[in-house]
Amino acid sequence: MSFHLIAAAPDAALLTDRPVIRRKERAVVETAVDLLAQAQARLAEVEAHRAAEGEAGRADGYAAGYEAGLSAAARDVAERAARLHREMEAERERLRETAGRLALDVVRRIAAELAPEAVLAALAERAVKDVLPEAPVVVHVAPDGVGAVSTRLWPIGAAIEVRPDDALAPDDCVIETAAGRSHAGLEVQLAALERAFERGRAA
Repeated sequence: MSFHLIAAAPDAALLTDRPVIRRKERAVVETAVDLLAQAQARLAEVEAHRAAEGEAGRADGYAAGYEAGLSAAARDVAERAARLHREMEAERERLRETAGRLALDVVRRIAAELAPEAVLAALAERAVKDVLPEAPVVVHVAPDGVGAVSTRLWPIGAAIEVRPDDALAPDDCVIETAAGRSHAGLEVQLAALERAFERGRAA
C-alpha cells in the first residue's frame, strides 16, 4: 500500500491512501491541514518559550554564581591581607628586638676594643656636660682612671674635681653635684640604652 502526502511539518505529516480526494472530503482535509499548521505553530511557540526560560535560567545561574564567586574571592583577599599584616607585624617586632640586641652588642664590642680609661673618660665627660652649669662637680672613678678622666675633663674649664674611689669598677663613674649623686658608667649607659629600645618597641 502506498500513501500520498497532503501536508508536511517538521514533526508531523498528513497522509492519505487515496490518490484523489473527493469533493465532500475536501473540507475535512483542509481542516486537518489547518489543525496541523496550528499544532506546529503552537509547538514552535512552546519550544521558543522553553528555550527563552532556559536561557534566562542559565543567565540567572551565571549571575548568582558570579556574585558568589566575587564574594568568596573578596573574603579570601581580606583573609590573606589580614594574615599578611599579622606576619608583617610579627616580622617587624622580631626585627626591632634583633636591632636592639645588635646595637647593644655592637656598643659592647666597640667598648671592649677601646682602652678602658678612654671609655671611662668619654663617659665622664658626657655625664659632666649633662649636669653643667651646676658647680662644683665631683667625679668619682676607680683609682686607675683618675689620670685619663682628669685629662679629658680639664679643657672644660669648670669647677670639676676627680676623686679616686676603690669601690668603683674600672668602667664605672659617679657624678656628684649639689643635687645628688648619679652613676654614669658603661653598664648604666647600656642599661639606659636597652630601656630606650624597650620603650620604642612597646610604642
